[in-house]
Amino acid sequence: MWVIKLGGSVTHYSSLVQWLRLVVRWGDGKVIIVPGGGLYADAVRDFQHMRAALPDGHIHDQQAHALAIYAMDQMARSLVAMVPELALVRNPLEIAESGWQHRGLVWLPSEMALNTTFANEHVLPESWDVTSDSLAAWLAWQLEADHLLLVKSDHWLLETHAGLALATLQSMGIVDQGLSGLLVQATFQTWVVHQSEHALFQQGFKTAALTHHLLQND
Repeated sequence: MWVIKLGGSVTHYSSLVQWLRLVVRWGDGKVIIVPGGGLYADAVRDFQHMRAALPDGHIHDQQAHALAIYAMDQMARSLVAMVPELALVRNPLEIAESGWQHRGLVWLPSEMALNTTFANEHVLPESWDVTSDSLAAWLAWQLEADHLLLVKSDHWLLETHAGLALATLQSMGIVDQGLSGLLVQATFQTWVVHQSEHALFQQGFKTAALTHHLLQND
């Protein structure tokens, strides 16, 4: 299975629909999209900052974390509104059922991510260090996925042909800080591509053309 995180910034580009249609075409129940919160999560952050400047009624990070996950839910619904052939899924049972229907999947994260039943050994810190990057890696653990694909809009990804080091991408703010713990001893491979590189997957979700996109967690 492939878990594909579409960064919130990708929603600003026409390539977004290309990615969604690729999942419709090749998903076959084995590709699930994790959406970034995008503008919805930005609204949570802005509201938290606005309240912090006032004497009371503050929104603490634990609360903002939950609100940002609900923002991802809203983005998931927005993506399916754009391309209705995709199927919304909330939990492993729905993922399996829609997989049997050979659908391309979009994850609504709140049911699983805010339920301690699913935490097992991978507990997510409730802070802004954990974004949809970490949520996607967490889901890959839960589903025993083979591949995690992070789709980003940072142009630096088009300028480098060396191996991608996790620490470098974290220092540049391209991926979140929470990934470090989740990728230690991960059984899945993690790949990072630029949002414009959807042509790499025109023939399906394969790793043959991804040599320089493998994320190294050294």
